Amino acid sequence: MRNFWSKYLALLDADVSAKIFDNIKNLLVCALLFAAGTDALHGDHQLFMGLWGSTLAGWGLIFLSALLLILNISDGLNRLAKLRHHLALQIILFLLYLILAVRVVEIVWSFRAT
Repeated sequence: MRNFWSKYLALLDADVSAKIFDNIKNLLVCALLFAAGTDALHGDHQLFMGLWGSTLAGWGLIFLSALLLILNISDGLNRLAKLRHHLALQIILFLLYLILAVRVVEIVWSFRAT
């Protein structure tokens, strides 16, 4: 138990908790941007004083969120690659990212529908 506690304290000293929260925050922001982009695709109104249609803005947000999500996932997987049992951790993290991102998009869609 003492060995586990010392490893836990070493991780806290290495600022791992802040990195985890930053990674999750970035994932949630990407999912919200994706949800906003898909919602803009369903709308039929002009944005930015009539310069852009909602379709162009929607695809732009979807592309931006996908790019940021890929960067965020690759950063997280790269950090995990340095740890022991990295392949299992990477698979679990990737599946967690996917499930969480899809769920956030569904939640935003349901709030928007009401």
